[in-house]
Amino acid sequence: MMADGAAPPARPPYSRLFSSAPEAIVQDGKFQYGCYDGPARRANMLDVERPYHYPVPRWVKALRCKEWRAFQAGNKRWFFFTALYEAKTFSAAMFYLWDRQERQIYQIKRLLPAVNFGIGECLDGERIGYQNRHSAISYKTDLSGGLISVEASRSRHHGLTPFKLSFQFSYNTRQAAPSTVCLPLGLNRAMYSTKVLMPMRGWLELGEERFEFDGGDAMGIMDDHKGLYDYRMRYDWVTGFGLDAKRRRVGFNLTNNQVKDQSQYNENVLWINSRVFPLPPVTMTRPQGPDGVWHIQDTEGLVDLSFKPEFLNPLQVNAIVIASNYHGPFGSFDGLLRTPDGAEKIDVRKLYGMGEQKYLRA
Repeated sequence: MMADGAAPPARPPYSRLFSSAPEAIVQDGKFQYGCYDGPARRANMLDVERPYHYPVPRWVKALRCKEWRAFQAGNKRWFFFTALYEAKTFSAAMFYLWDRQERQIYQIKRLLPAVNFGIGECLDGERIGYQNRHSAISYKTDLSGGLISVEASRSRHHGLTPFKLSFQFSYNTRQAAPSTVCLPLGLNRAMYSTKVLMPMRGWLELGEERFEFDGGDAMGIMDDHKGLYDYRMRYDWVTGFGLDAKRRRVGFNLTNNQVKDQSQYNENVLWINSRVFPLPPVTMTRPQGPDGVWHIQDTEGLVDLSFKPEFLNPLQVNAIVIASNYHGPFGSFDGLLRTPDGAEKIDVRKLYGMGEQKYLRA
């Protein structure tokens, strides 16, 4: 019992260790749960034994494993979101260019049958993409060479404005700090993800105009993801980036998903230049629905944000065995983020990004 007038003991700062990544994310048939300072050389999800507590053929595990690679990028004027998504029962190829100044969207969006974009076990050295008669999207991840590339194009057809772009992200220890996680979903299943904030250079040709991206405000986040999810998949997510008041490159990733024991296992982080800080579990509320203001908070006093959508990006599918209720707006933030030790307090009003409220039955 504390003496009268004695202050309660200070609560230790939130912590979550980042250890060195294993060679393979599945070893001896079991997932290697943890938070790591970089990607495993092999994300061999299908080598897990007895997912759902039963032995199943490899093709069943492949069918259940959702995989995607995505990028959120841009500068003070432009915001870009692109993803190549393999749900196995269907696929999606997306590229959005959002002109924040003119409030104009340019996009490639294709929902496809079960197309394989080329996502494999090894992130380093991989090139994946999608192409049809009028558009193309491609990603190349040369991690050992310190460069990640994104290219996309859309031709002039049906009155649409053509565009072409090429971006290069710098992936090195001086400028970037990856955060990789392998997190339990229950029944010997897991999600695996690598996210990293990086500086960016490149160009965009839009109609007759050309825009260069070579300033300190040009940056982006890569999201490489795999998961043996439930038949019904749900999550809430927000991410943002930009230069803070000190002209530092700042970004964050915040997710509330189906992971078990999120106090120990989560993918929430804050980046400041080439440093990465763990953040606690969060909750997200939307009193006016996904088109209104979102509120994102934790219980440790490190996360207190609001997200205001500007461009709404809904996608709804309702088929016999497949259903999707997806909201992925782009928008601005307000509020504060703090590092676990309290040494840094980030005003997020200069940051921009997107959120997702997702339900998928597939």
